[in-house]
Amino acid sequence: MHNCNFNKTALLTDCRRLIWRLDQYKKDTKTANHPLCGKLIEELEHDLKKHSKKLEDAIVGLAKEGKFGFCDKC
Repeated sequence: MHNCNFNKTALLTDCRRLIWRLDQYKKDTKTANHPLCGKLIEELEHDLKKHSKKLEDAIVGLAKEGKFGFCDKC
């Protein structure tokens, strides 16, 4: 797999892991009654979802073109 393809996959995994964890953080901001922290978490979630979608689209696009795999030239 190309290093850049591996990197896209690793970044997507990390983004999705953070998005999943943000649900708990949002609950914590409500429990602590910290609306500004909640707003920050929501902004982070929005940005992470946007970038996650871009990474996913890049991976799917390369896979459809047969360009997402191992290359002996790299």
